[in-house]
Amino acid sequence: MNDAQSSKRVKRECSYGDKCYRLNPAHFREFSHPHLESILNTYEGNGDYDIPQQYSMQRSQIIEQLNVIVEKNLYEGKIGKQSSDNAQSSTQTNEETPNTESTNVTQIKPQKIMVTKTIPQSSVTINREKVQNQEQKVRDSDYRPIVPPTRKYSEFFKVIPEKNKMAAKHDASAPYYIFYTTITDAKETHTQPYSICFQEILDSSLGELKCSLQINFMVDVSWLLAQYYFAGYSAKKLTILYGEECPDLKTISQKKPHVDAHYVTMATPFGKHHTKMMVLCYEDGSLRVVVSTANLYVDDWENRTQGLWFSPPCSELPPDAMPHDGESPTMFKRTLLRYLNHYHLPQLAFYIERVKRCDFSHINVFLIASAPGAHFDVDWGMTRVGSLLRQHCCIPPSENSHWPLLAQASSIGSYGKEPKLWLTGDFLHQFTKIKDQSQMLSSPAGLKLIYPSLENVKQSHDGLLGGGCLPYAASAHAKQPWLNQFLYQWKATHTNRNRAMPHIKSYTRVSPDNKMAAYYLLTSGNISKAAWGSINKGNKALRIMSYEAGVLLLPRFVINEDMFPLSDKTHPLIIPYDIPPIKYTSDMSPWEYIKGWGNAAVDAFPEVLANPAKRFQVPLTLRIVKDRSIHIQDLPEKGVQILKERTDSPFLCYAYLGNTVHAYIGYAYSSFTDRREPVREVNRSRALRESQSFAMTPTKLAVACVGFNSPIGIFSLFEIAFHASWRKSLFR
Repeated sequence: MNDAQSSKRVKRECSYGDKCYRLNPAHFREFSHPHLESILNTYEGNGDYDIPQQYSMQRSQIIEQLNVIVEKNLYEGKIGKQSSDNAQSSTQTNEETPNTESTNVTQIKPQKIMVTKTIPQSSVTINREKVQNQEQKVRDSDYRPIVPPTRKYSEFFKVIPEKNKMAAKHDASAPYYIFYTTITDAKETHTQPYSICFQEILDSSLGELKCSLQINFMVDVSWLLAQYYFAGYSAKKLTILYGEECPDLKTISQKKPHVDAHYVTMATPFGKHHTKMMVLCYEDGSLRVVVSTANLYVDDWENRTQGLWFSPPCSELPPDAMPHDGESPTMFKRTLLRYLNHYHLPQLAFYIERVKRCDFSHINVFLIASAPGAHFDVDWGMTRVGSLLRQHCCIPPSENSHWPLLAQASSIGSYGKEPKLWLTGDFLHQFTKIKDQSQMLSSPAGLKLIYPSLENVKQSHDGLLGGGCLPYAASAHAKQPWLNQFLYQWKATHTNRNRAMPHIKSYTRVSPDNKMAAYYLLTSGNISKAAWGSINKGNKALRIMSYEAGVLLLPRFVINEDMFPLSDKTHPLIIPYDIPPIKYTSDMSPWEYIKGWGNAAVDAFPEVLANPAKRFQVPLTLRIVKDRSIHIQDLPEKGVQILKERTDSPFLCYAYLGNTVHAYIGYAYSSFTDRREPVREVNRSRALRESQSFAMTPTKLAVACVGFNSPIGIFSLFEIAFHASWRKSLFR
């Protein structure tokens, strides 16, 4: 069948209709798509496509499909007819042209760019420019230009990265591609080759961004958009999946049409959308993937230890490549697609297609993901970890019990009355599997849980406020006192992060001499059943409640050796904390909080403040309830009386207002009168200094809050969370 007949052949309508996400030219050659063809019927051949409002959520995907159809001339709409007419007139012109001209054209076909003297150069140049301009308009019909910022980054942020240097820095990080966030108050980290700030992720040396997908738990959209603004990407398409409700994100598309935010609902309150991942798509068709432990708000990128794996660029595959082409030995591409498809969200269709069209063959890590549900395969959670270690972990069987598992996290779960019920049972079993494992009973490997103690938090850059990222509940610890035997302190002197409290989560096994590591797992998953799953003893299904994502580095795939060097080599694997870890002393306890009064508001004050016998000898940490916010001016008279009766001690307070963490000291009343004083904004260090001073007058309520520089007009009342060791002094 010739081309003319093929183009006129009646096509079958695609069974997916306007939900079709295919980009393969062969698909469009075989099937018709009325929703695309109706757009092409009105397309003049240049400028933007006229895409109906009903397809606004699929706009980027539809534009990609239209570009394929137009460039491959797979539909004869207006532009198709114009091309046909032009071809016809061109043929007629050639017939009237002398044979010598035609012969010369034939001779230069192999070198299309070269122009021989026998052809009028002006004519060739004009025709070529015409074609190039037409192709450029079609290709860039969805192009969003870079918008240079009009304000200085240094006016708002303390850590100022070098511009156009990230590509070289990233290349130097090979083959691990592991980074740790720069610590604002630790200047030694500002120049470390493995330190990174958010602005560097968007650095122009990595390529011009086309669009990006941010998958996270907590998102302060104002902070995030500020990062894109200073990178020049304030107009670029941004898609956000988030797990903690935020009013600003619900309405962001009304203010910023290029930003599409979607809240991921969970089936159970015990599960969280906890993944921290980025998919960065570039104008040249390539993409990068970032797997992180940091939320998208200011505190997580200042004085907290966070980890990131930042992939090398994954270039675009040829147009005729199949979706499974460009796979890596670690099957990273397939695993990423499976994870993204698990959401079943149309907002992800464009990114899923981009992943399919990119080459991941050089990726040397395994993606380890968790997704809610009952899983009978070994593709999720801790059974995926166990399955991969069983195939590739090279610890000698005779030494297996001597290589302890170091499990480091920012929160600890509830494991039951005995460690064997989960922690030293299924969890330890999966994370300590090895190749050629003996089927005989043998001693299990040791387990060391690295989690900050109260003393660790006190000496942090932010003092007691540093514990804000460590939500281990005192109520959970009270039920598992046996956990103390497994606890080790947070010490990170060799990376200058000793005072930067860890929000990072990482897992590894180290040799008896602490010089080698069998693997390294960097992930969003804390040491909990919700993150890693629990195995049903009946049907053996793995029950997971949360979304999580991490990367597993195995030596054979990364450096082609059996073990990672931790020292004595020019390019060791950098693990942020000190090895070997230091065990808690007998008088130490983990940082924890008590979630005491649920929806306590003004009516709960009498239980806390009214009784003069309940004297406050130490600071409290109050965690603000966002949905019970009231203006200070609107405090009821009952609350006024209580505040006047007992306000002789300071409070350390986290004020999470719409995901933005603010800093202020609030003086509610002066003397024993009803005169109200406004809340005044202060910086963090001053807030901390004033709140820890016991020279406060009895009539001042001092509230020191972590955070960003935004004035406060709201004072919320309270869900109380404080360290368990303070209970005796508070409640006699």
